[in-house]
Amino acid sequence: MQIKKFCVLLLVLAIFAGMSFSPTFSSLMNSVVLRSSGQIIPYVNARSCSPTDIQVAVNVASAAGGGTVNVPSGVGYFNDDTVTIPGGVNIIGAGIGNTILHQTKAAPFNKMFYIDGSNGKRTRISGIQFEGNVTSSSDDVYGTGVSFYAAIDFRIDHCKFTDFPNMAIGVSGNYPVGTTRGVIDHNDIDNPYKDIYGGNWAYGVIVSGLAYAWHDNINDFLGKYETAPAGFPIVYIEDNNFSRCRHAIASNQGAWYVARYNTIREERPPNFGSIDVHGSAGATAPGGRGLEAYNNTIIGSVGYENAQAFWIRGGGGVIYDNTMQNIWKGVGLYRDSQIPAYQVKDLYIWDNTMDRGTLIDNYAGYTENVDYFLFANSGYTPYPYPHPLTLEATS
Repeated sequence: MQIKKFCVLLLVLAIFAGMSFSPTFSSLMNSVVLRSSGQIIPYVNARSCSPTDIQVAVNVASAAGGGTVNVPSGVGYFNDDTVTIPGGVNIIGAGIGNTILHQTKAAPFNKMFYIDGSNGKRTRISGIQFEGNVTSSSDDVYGTGVSFYAAIDFRIDHCKFTDFPNMAIGVSGNYPVGTTRGVIDHNDIDNPYKDIYGGNWAYGVIVSGLAYAWHDNINDFLGKYETAPAGFPIVYIEDNNFSRCRHAIASNQGAWYVARYNTIREERPPNFGSIDVHGSAGATAPGGRGLEAYNNTIIGSVGYENAQAFWIRGGGGVIYDNTMQNIWKGVGLYRDSQIPAYQVKDLYIWDNTMDRGTLIDNYAGYTENVDYFLFANSGYTPYPYPHPLTLEATS
């Protein structure tokens, strides 16, 4: 009976897709489910954790119009390989410690997963342990775990990332075409190589635009998601653990992010800001548009008396209700760009707690109550937590 139902569903899918199934497609298809929207979504089993087998399964799901690729338990060895994933294809592993994708080539190496969401379809990456490979202190080189480009309503969750010299997760978008937005939640990001070889790089998450664009009204970003300005990346980063990163989170070129309910500890180098907004991307290019950062716990490097929590080098936003431990400079205010519009402006800071140190390090000499404010933004309402995308069923 189950086989008969499955064959009927495959027939329906073929009618909807207007296509026949190759032997490869049929052998990899596991089952299909009917979402409440009426869309039929295939589930495809990758034969192993190897990049070749994952790519084959991705191609099968993509040919069906989208679906979910299940990656089994095991270890997949990437020798500078990249799995290219179009929007609409989800990659679901068997969980951290079970599905392990290991980079065998020492840095520099290519992105392990590259998601191109320019077709406007959602993608989710979940339940995978990504392992980079750094064998020296010369870590200012390429080496990324997962990279999203022009992805709409993406989600990456319950994954682990270790030893990525460039960044664990990168998100970029291109103004004015399309919108890049999504959620990064419940991931562990760490760089243990730094305690062996040293090194100065290795970001956790970088959110960046790809063009010289700026949106002046910060209220159009604050507390927004679906209605945020189109063409500017906006990413919610929540409930993650970061350690031994250069910056746990950073942004550039007009991007906006929301960092909430994360734990960040032991930055490497120990004096770098855990949460960062770049002030410029060149002589005339803008830095990050700004941030919302609240309910994060930021723990400075033990024994280091210049640990810093926030580096705000441009843009604005809100920073409140964060707990800072062993932090000597809470919010550093800097000026990277010589263009006034890109400098710190409309930044509200309130109700943060520290066990030592100084809350504000006004390195650039901004004017309180003009450029930044030490009280709540009365018109601000945060976007619902947890993010609705984290509550959606996968089938």
